[in-house]
Amino acid sequence: MFRNSGLHGLWILVWMAATIGCEEVEDIRARVGVGGGIASGVAGEADSGTAMVLPPAGSTGSMAPIGGPTRAMSSMRPSDASGSLGVPTRTQQTILIASFNIQAFGVKKVSDPVVVDRIVRILRLFDVIAIQEVRATDQTVLPQLLQMVNSQGARYDFILGPRLGRTDSKEQYCYVYDTTRILSSPSASYTVNDTADLLHREPLVGRFATRVPAGYPPFTFSLMNIHTDPGEVKQELPVMHTVLQVVREYEWSTAREDDVMMMGDLNAAPSKFGNLAQVPGIYWVIRDQPTNTRRTELYDNILFDRGPTNEFVGRAGVLDMSTLFGIPMEESLKVSDHNPIWAEFSIVEQPSAYSTPGSGVMANQGYGSAAPSGQVR
Repeated sequence: MFRNSGLHGLWILVWMAATIGCEEVEDIRARVGVGGGIASGVAGEADSGTAMVLPPAGSTGSMAPIGGPTRAMSSMRPSDASGSLGVPTRTQQTILIASFNIQAFGVKKVSDPVVVDRIVRILRLFDVIAIQEVRATDQTVLPQLLQMVNSQGARYDFILGPRLGRTDSKEQYCYVYDTTRILSSPSASYTVNDTADLLHREPLVGRFATRVPAGYPPFTFSLMNIHTDPGEVKQELPVMHTVLQVVREYEWSTAREDDVMMMGDLNAAPSKFGNLAQVPGIYWVIRDQPTNTRRTELYDNILFDRGPTNEFVGRAGVLDMSTLFGIPMEESLKVSDHNPIWAEFSIVEQPSAYSTPGSGVMANQGYGSAAPSGQVR
């Protein structure tokens, strides 16, 4: 276990996902790291005994660079043209990463043809989507949703985390991604496990890499999916900077990955971020737009260090469902009380603004570094 004895007792565990074989398994294992295959993956339950200790620094769990030498990137830069739906038109030069709290997603919504059609149409707009608030106890709900997403020839897949929560009403985090554009694997994901029980729902971290033309280095990145509890925001927000630091340090020490993004429903505007907003280099893409469907609150965001994450092209926003579908707010609320948010990134790895690789990660710590044993001192 990656034990953090000084940082509020946070441990990082890998919750291994069920996987199925496919022709791309070896390619994904080489690109993304920790074994396994591309699959409709469901991560193990927190009490199921399926947890595995993450590999120590320097093990075969690292994400090695791929794709060949870096070329001059002027031809790979995206245009400034935006689509008519409030998000940029999907191009071969960029990817769109989104976050969407699909309020109480379960059997009821997947069984409603109008609601599920709107969810499907939203998911198809993006390359990777971090989903919060999957409430279904029926574990066939996500496969049903993906079957509808792929019904017109798309090739999306998903990674589903364990059911989390202190009450009977538990939730799961999920990543949905376009396999024609993005490489990942359920076994390259893990849950941040808070042994001190400071978080109602510990984040799910997933590792991803873009598919790129021959000779270009892919953009590799790690996403941390989070949903703070609305009734415990004052207790959970002060812990967020620590969670981010622990994950960033772990990703750098085991995978040499410095592109780490925290994303999801924080139930707080940036003005309430506190010490999370003080992390050096931290940037949040939603500055002042409301993200809830009623357009009254800014709850959702995507945060990262702009030093290493030079792949961000400067475009981000909120996808207003009422505008997208031309429907009244009451109809949008049947889909969710949150609108999706998004940010756009180059598909090609860009040089870090920091002169020394990984220096941005260490500069943001301030609590010591990971020892070879994996223990933060």
